[in-house]
Amino acid sequence: MRRKSPFRNALRDHGIAGAWGFAEATFFFVVPDVWTSWVGLRRPKRALGTTVSALGGAMAGGAATYWWCLKVAANTSRKALVKVPAVTDVMISEVEQEIAESGAASLLRGPTRGVPYKLYARAAGLQRTSLVAFLAWSVPGRMIRFMVVTVAVSGIAAMVRRRFPGVSERRISTVFWICWGAFYAVFIPLASRRGSHP
Repeated sequence: MRRKSPFRNALRDHGIAGAWGFAEATFFFVVPDVWTSWVGLRRPKRALGTTVSALGGAMAGGAATYWWCLKVAANTSRKALVKVPAVTDVMISEVEQEIAESGAASLLRGPTRGVPYKLYARAAGLQRTSLVAFLAWSVPGRMIRFMVVTVAVSGIAAMVRRRFPGVSERRISTVFWICWGAFYAVFIPLASRRGSHP
C-alpha cells in the first residue's frame, strides 16, 4: 500500500481546515481550532499554515451567513441559529446590540467570551454593516484565537515529549481528544444554562 505524499497530506490538512472554518461560520458548532491544533500535535509549522486556511474558510462562511441574513427575515435567521448548540436567544440579542453600538469592531470581543462568529455575521448582515469592514475585522477576530490555541497545543505537546521521552503518540492523542471533549461537555451546557456567554 503506497503512502500518501507529504504534499497530498498537507493539501488534505489545509482543505479540512478551510472547510471546517466555513462550516463553523454557518451552522456547525465545533471550532476549527480543534483541527488546527490536532495538526499541531505533530506538525507545528504546517499547523500555523492551516490557521490561515481556517481563516479563509471562516471568512467565506461569514460572508455567506452575512448575505443570507441580509436577505431573510430577522426572525427566520434567529430561529435557525438558536437551534445551534451553545447559541441562545439572549446571546443573539446581545450581539445585535454590540454590532449596533460598535460596528464590526465588536468581533474582537467574541473569542474572549465564547460567542460564535456566525452571530456577528448575522447581526452585521441584518444591520447592513459594511461587508468589507466585517471581513476586515474578521481577520484579527478569528486569527488571534486560531493561532493562540494552535501554538499552545503544539508547544504543550513538544514539552511533554521532551520531559517524558517514553510517552507514546497514542497517549498524547488520547489526552488531546479527552481535553477537547471535556471542554465541550462543560461549554455547551454552561452556555445554554446561562443563556449568555460561557
